[in-house]
Amino acid sequence: MFEIIRKTLRTGSQTINYPQEPDEAPPGFRGKPELFQSRCTCCGECVSVCPPSVIWLKEENGEKTLTISYCGCIFCGRCEEVCPHGAIKLTQEYELASKTKDDLLARIGWRS
Repeated sequence: MFEIIRKTLRTGSQTINYPQEPDEAPPGFRGKPELFQSRCTCCGECVSVCPPSVIWLKEENGEKTLTISYCGCIFCGRCEEVCPHGAIKLTQEYELASKTKDDLLARIGWRS
């Protein structure tokens, strides 16, 4: 038993001090999709290619709303690939813990 303790003390700590020092995601990591209202034309291309169908476009009373739910998002990146105007970009953000599902919705909207 003392031999195990001695070896452990010699090697030191191999973990990071998370969450005080969060680890950065590697290059190419597909994290949370971010919506840019200034670039979005409400074409619906992202809605049609989303495998889990967590992006939807809604029109009500002359107002269009594009919503993405991070609850079911599989971070595949298809929405980013098909957007002709670059209105969706995958970020490096991976910490998406929340107390409510409403906190995991991103919405952008327009008035006609």
